[in-house]
Amino acid sequence: MNSWLWLLVGLSLGALNAASIARTVGKLRPEANVRALSAVASGFMLRLILSVLVLAVALRQSAAAGLLAFAGIWFGRWTALFWTNAKVAA
Repeated sequence: MNSWLWLLVGLSLGALNAASIARTVGKLRPEANVRALSAVASGFMLRLILSVLVLAVALRQSAAAGLLAFAGIWFGRWTALFWTNAKVAA
């Protein structure tokens, strides 16, 4: 697998992470304490496991692939956050 493809994998995972966080926050309600806590905890664990798996597989290929995957996750997350913020503000 080409190292530059890891950038695309990271971008998609970063956007998926930000979308998952936005969906979880959008569903939070003050009256649902236990359900809200379980949704936040399970979403966090899922996002953490997916990120660790992608980075571990990329680093097994090469250091450049790992760095590109990390950069993709970082850029994808910030892009999705700015995009959703701009959509809410409009």
